[in-house]
Amino acid sequence: MESQWLSRILRLQVSAGLLLALNLSANAVETASALCEHATNVDAAIEACSSIIQTDKDRHRLALAYFNRAGWHLKKDDVNRAASDLSEAIRFEPDFAAALTKRGLLEERLNDLRSARADFAAVLKLPTTNSLSVWAHAMARERLAATEAAAKSAATSNPAAAAPNRVAAASDFWRRPLAQVLQECNAKPSVAIKLPGAKGAIELNRCYRGREHMSCVVAALLAEANSIKQDYADIVSTDYPNLKTLDAMCQITPDRLAEHSKALQTFRDRWALLRKEYAALLDCTNSVEDTLRNLSLADMSYGADLVKSMVGSLRNELTEVSQAQKDVLNLDDQMSAAQKAVEKISEIRSSVCR
Repeated sequence: MESQWLSRILRLQVSAGLLLALNLSANAVETASALCEHATNVDAAIEACSSIIQTDKDRHRLALAYFNRAGWHLKKDDVNRAASDLSEAIRFEPDFAAALTKRGLLEERLNDLRSARADFAAVLKLPTTNSLSVWAHAMARERLAATEAAAKSAATSNPAAAAPNRVAAASDFWRRPLAQVLQECNAKPSVAIKLPGAKGAIELNRCYRGREHMSCVVAALLAEANSIKQDYADIVSTDYPNLKTLDAMCQITPDRLAEHSKALQTFRDRWALLRKEYAALLDCTNSVEDTLRNLSLADMSYGADLVKSMVGSLRNELTEVSQAQKDVLNLDDQMSAAQKAVEKISEIRSSVCR
């Protein structure tokens, strides 16, 4: 009887141990996934993504890990590794629209326009299933239009120099400020858009220039928001407000302090423009949605459903850029705290550091 009791205790202990191990394993996977996607330290993020790639067997999670690691490689300007990871993500998940678009942007950056356009075209054949794929479609559509416009412009003005000019226009996309990209989006003049209403024609707000224009603006704002998050990650990871020791403060060189101080001012300017343009886009979208609700499609069996779908489609276009805007808003709080700390450290560093 005593041996049976002892055997039962041992089985319970083994079972408890297995459960604990499984829980620890699940927590480790969850932690790695979180770090791979959201870590403030680039090297830690790459390491977390790599651990998933080395241990996981699920094709979807592997595709996400490769996709996220590509983004961190780009933060270090390691274009070749980023391109390789994006290709791996697509290999595991061929319909990964965001990976295709990002690879297309990299190919455009590397002046491989034929491959870039092939990836962008492939994206537009895929359905939009989530906010990330909405961004992928908008950006792919915008870059296809931009490269076509650049090619036509170059060919018209100087046929002999068409190819070099097209390459320059493509690679320059990565360096242009938001204001310049928006100017390109707004190149075509605004025209009245009239639709049938119950009591006659209804006119959309002139701020709305059609879906292609809206997608171009959304892609520009999203690209700028994501660029801001990446460009200032180093300041966030330094964690100026929470420095605890003299050694930690003195390890920050005067040159780095000056660089970060300048970057903090640049952040303010970029954030102010992004906030202004996002507010304008949101106001415009709200105005168009209100007008569309007065659209009359009485002769169509599912007219009401179609109007609802139109409104929903416009709203979905903003989903990811809205989230990116919230992320930059949170970053603004961190940057404000960092700026105050940098100013204080700059005042006292020379007096207390060797």
